[in-house]
Amino acid sequence: MKSSQILTLEIKKLNQRLDQIGSQTRYMIYSANPLKFAVYNFIAGVFHSLGSLFGTFIIFGILAYIFSQFDITNSVNKWFAEIISNIDWQQIIPKIETNNPLN
Repeated sequence: MKSSQILTLEIKKLNQRLDQIGSQTRYMIYSANPLKFAVYNFIAGVFHSLGSLFGTFIIFGILAYIFSQFDITNSVNKWFAEIISNIDWQQIIPKIETNNPLN
């Protein structure tokens, strides 16, 4: 066989496969019916958004449960009190000396 005949046979096989793909796939809907394609995309977007929302709620719920098991208020209060006690308030808010004769 000549190379042109082999090429012609391969092109015919390729065309047959493309016809099969075009008739079997649901992703080619947009070319046949754009409204149906838009509806499918809208529904897919709604379910994607709901899945993200429910997933976020589940993760937040798990994290809230885990953090509710720890009592971190005491350690945060101690840390905050230590920071406050280390502040030199005279440098931040200087005392105002008043020459009030009534004192």
